[in-house]
Amino acid sequence: MPDRNPKVRRRLAQGKLRLRLCDLRNLGPQSERLLAAIGIHDVEALRRRGALEAYLAVRHAGLTRSLNLLWALVGALEPWPEGRDWREVAASEARLPLLLAVESRVTARRSALEAGGVAARAGQSRPKRSTSRPPTDSDDRVWVPGLPFETRRKSEQGKTPKKKNRR
Repeated sequence: MPDRNPKVRRRLAQGKLRLRLCDLRNLGPQSERLLAAIGIHDVEALRRRGALEAYLAVRHAGLTRSLNLLWALVGALEPWPEGRDWREVAASEARLPLLLAVESRVTARRSALEAGGVAARAGQSRPKRSTSRPPTDSDDRVWVPGLPFETRRKSEQGKTPKKKNRR
């Protein structure tokens, strides 16, 4: 890859130029605010922390759950300082290892919280349904993929359906 910005690279190396987070490719003012909320205020802090750790911290803070932020962070840090488009990262071979890393970290965190008896924060995981309560009529009306949209209750299964709007 040819050096697209030799002057910028030289000034960065000499410490004469400081990039802001929103100067990086894929990152704008909203990304800068999200990262500032978790304590990342400059590019060096983002590079030290890494894209995956920064994304997980933003996700843990409950600010976003979108994977587009992960792709943007990875793309912003990869070929320094030009960056790579977030759509290229999302379509590349790097996607699967990143998804697996996120899933393993989230699962490990969840199991550590459950093992410690700490309740998960709202929005991180759904509470498990209690099996001790008796089923209600609304329980049979839950739609499941592969079933028709209109399901009848068990009490109505032997009866013929009423026709609506017909005389």
